[in-house]
Amino acid sequence: MLADASQNISSGQLTHGVELDSSITSVIEFIEVHFPQFREKVDGEVTASEKSLTDRLCKYFNRNAGNFPFYFHHENVEDYTTGKSPQVDIGTVSRSEQITIGDRSYNEWDSFFSMEAKRLPTPGQNREKEYVIGHDRPSGGMERFKKRIHGKDLKYAAIIGYIQEKDGNHWYLKINEWIDELILSTPDFWNMDDKLIEKENPSGNLRKFISKNFRTELNDENDFISLFHFWIELI
Repeated sequence: MLADASQNISSGQLTHGVELDSSITSVIEFIEVHFPQFREKVDGEVTASEKSLTDRLCKYFNRNAGNFPFYFHHENVEDYTTGKSPQVDIGTVSRSEQITIGDRSYNEWDSFFSMEAKRLPTPGQNREKEYVIGHDRPSGGMERFKKRIHGKDLKYAAIIGYIQEKDGNHWYLKINEWIDELILSTPDFWNMDDKLIEKENPSGNLRKFISKNFRTELNDENDFISLFHFWIELI
């Protein structure tokens, strides 16, 4: 089991209240340890691009994942049958040829836990809310998971946040404010479960949240994906 490799990692509290497969727990605990350490490498980079930060984050994760039965792949292709496939920023892939999580199986090419990265704030005109939703196309981090553009076969995924202005408290309130607006305007797709909930008090250089996100219906049944949110402040 992937969990066997994580027994030397401090157990985080982000998973409290969410029943997880041990393999997912292993990846979450890995991120909880190594993402704050990565911050020390990029501290002060308040104008660095999302692509630059995420490329280095993926390399840093892999450098520290040598003894773990999973690795990370930057710009992981979602659908190998088309040359126009979306790409998620970081995919988590098992080193074995197949892994089963809950009732779903993933082969040697599949990401079983995907991560999308966003800068806070997102620079550019009309991109302020892109952590949640895009302006004129589905480019929002949460939106892309909810619409199955990313992680259509996943039950768990994550959004990485690089805070380059303000602080975590500001963005926690602001993002939930944007979701409140969406609940009023599109209540058939956004609801209170989409809002971020902090799972433990702020500590160190990492802020951690969780949201349970309704997705488009699958086989006439409601479907949800649990998103784990990890933020570091680069200021």
